[in-house]
Amino acid sequence: MTRRTAITEHKRQSEEEVVTAAQFAQEDEHDPNTDNGRKTGQEDKSEIPPLEWVIACVGLVLVAGALGLLLYKAIWKEVSPPEVTVRVFSVVPTQNGFLVRFHAVNQGGSSAEGVVIEGELRRGTERAETSHTTLDYLPARSERRGGLFFTQDPRQFDFQVRAFGYEEP
Repeated sequence: MTRRTAITEHKRQSEEEVVTAAQFAQEDEHDPNTDNGRKTGQEDKSEIPPLEWVIACVGLVLVAGALGLLLYKAIWKEVSPPEVTVRVFSVVPTQNGFLVRFHAVNQGGSSAEGVVIEGELRRGTERAETSHTTLDYLPARSERRGGLFFTQDPRQFDFQVRAFGYEEP
């Protein structure tokens, strides 16, 4: 085979490959199962399942409810004063006396700062011993724990504990 014949034969094979590729492309345009980024005569109508709509609506209600609650709390803020109550939950002997452990609960709508808690031991009308402590911060509707030290056993006396005062933050 000569060089000229080889070149002619190569050109003929290339032309056949181009014709074959063009035929495949033309067939793909008419095949409804292939898209290849081209629009065919039919629109692709994918419907959203009803369950997906239900879940989306539930999510929307939850988000709207949370935002509504935050706005309500921000706009119509409850401004009741602090309402501090103190409850003793244990008396523990220590090396230097006794520790009275307590819960201070603020049930009011405002925070209190510098809450002074006072404990008093009484025998009749006579005051035997007094102890006090300060809670730095007591947020609205919260609880803090603390302790009061006494040299005498509080269980042997009339024991009173109360919030003595606070500052506004």
